[in-house]
Amino acid sequence: MNPAQGNPGVAPVNAPLPSAPPRLLPWQKKPNPIWVRELRQSARLGRTPWVLLAITLAIGLLICSIGGLGAETTSPGEVGEVLYQVFFSLAAAVVAVVGPGVAANAIASEREGRTWEAILLTAVPASTVARGKFLAAFSGIALYIVALAPIGAVSFLFGGVTAFEVVAGFGFLFAFAALCVTFGLAVSSLMKSTRGAIVVTLLLAIFIAPMLYGFFGVGGSVAVHSIWHGIKEGPPIWLPLAFTRAEFGAEYVFLLVVSPLVLFGAPSWLLYELTVVNLSDDAEDKSTRIKRWFFGTFALLMTLGPLPAFLIDPDRGRAAAALLALLGFSAYLLFVAFLFAGEPLFPSRRIRILSERANASWLTRFMGPGLVQTQLSVMVLGAVGLSLLGLLGAGAARQDNDKAMCLVSYAMYAAPYFVFVVGLITWLRGRGLASWVVRLIAGAVLFVIAVVPWVGAAIVGILSRGSGGDDAWLVIGSPSPFYIGVMFESIGRNRPNSAMIIGAGVAMAGLYFVVGIALMAAGTHAARTRRDAQLALEADLDRSLASEAAAEAQGA
Repeated sequence: MNPAQGNPGVAPVNAPLPSAPPRLLPWQKKPNPIWVRELRQSARLGRTPWVLLAITLAIGLLICSIGGLGAETTSPGEVGEVLYQVFFSLAAAVVAVVGPGVAANAIASEREGRTWEAILLTAVPASTVARGKFLAAFSGIALYIVALAPIGAVSFLFGGVTAFEVVAGFGFLFAFAALCVTFGLAVSSLMKSTRGAIVVTLLLAIFIAPMLYGFFGVGGSVAVHSIWHGIKEGPPIWLPLAFTRAEFGAEYVFLLVVSPLVLFGAPSWLLYELTVVNLSDDAEDKSTRIKRWFFGTFALLMTLGPLPAFLIDPDRGRAAAALLALLGFSAYLLFVAFLFAGEPLFPSRRIRILSERANASWLTRFMGPGLVQTQLSVMVLGAVGLSLLGLLGAGAARQDNDKAMCLVSYAMYAAPYFVFVVGLITWLRGRGLASWVVRLIAGAVLFVIAVVPWVGAAIVGILSRGSGGDDAWLVIGSPSPFYIGVMFESIGRNRPNSAMIIGAGVAMAGLYFVVGIALMAAGTHAARTRRDAQLALEADLDRSLASEAAAEAQGA
């Protein structure tokens, strides 16, 4: 056409193509080299299509058989719901086994095949290697999910579920696959042989997956049914269905959007950071990444923890929601205490020199290696967090004074007990013990404290009941953290020994606090003594090297 008439002419051959968005330019121009390498290697494997075909045929035949048998005696809608649960349960099982198995072979095979040194020589950062391995393993497991997609749509054909619920189910599978892949990578980064990595990963996956399936699947459906009766009680795949069947509101956003993001995101973040740390050199800073995860998740949990007790109606059990938040936060803090049991006593010389050259700020130095500063921050934040959650939960459940006092008593006992746990780990680690030895000894001590007092209490209880005594023998179990349950039963009861039982718990909490502070002080002294000895040794070595250099200079 003639351009003079206002019609656009044909674009020249060398006209520039439309550019990609700025955020996608790095991926377009320079994708992750490890990812590209892994994709090229996996494309050469001839067994992958056959494995996909076998899994797809097996699950497809099973789903069609169940649908054909159920359609004879059951309505199509009910058959569709059953097929939905069966398919996504089987798909989750495949992801739970295949995902960690594929990822476990990622890093261990490099070390076993003697190609890990070649990757190190390329100066590729450990974070880039971890991301590339994750993308490669996730691409592999995503291929399995996509291959199963047509079978998952069969439940929609029968009815009972909507198209959005089917799509949401596949979104759940992709999120679960990301978590499984990061788990496999974290285990693989610790192992040196491929067989060992695969065996350990599969054993852990087979042990952990059914527990998660039962707790968050079946148990979660029971809990959600008490809030939204439109969600059936018992079916394990309830989250995708709840998106369309639950009433929208504050509870909807918190339980169905925010909570799943935290439950999937926080463990995946930690496992990724652990993978990067395990791939890093021993002289590098391995503490900053883990501390960043801790402070981020701590702030997130402290923000979200009190919300369930205030969002739920008083007649639905605010105290139970607050207690559940306290139990989850306590488990998180106990895990963090054992996680930081491997913290270095002090920064290495390389890290100190690099910090001095970079003129690092106090925050950067604080986030670096150091046993005392790390465990002290964990102790203070954990104790304060438990106390705040207990007080906020008691305020939310103030309509029932007994339940509010139960929440206060939990925080009053759990906070000093956590101080004792952190102090014990710091003292053991400060004495120079290996991290696995510290975790083993601390775990054994906590197990003895939790179990042995109740053995003694049971013996005394049997003898006292034979002689017509009361329940005062329960105070023997006060050192055990499970004594909190006894305090719950005693609160609000007008029994002669209720004050004694509660007083024993308060006294034991005070003892835990004092012993924990003493252990923290002893561990701090031991760690600083070892640090001073190391600094003195380095100073002597520097003087010796300087004198040798001066002597050589004079001789020349």
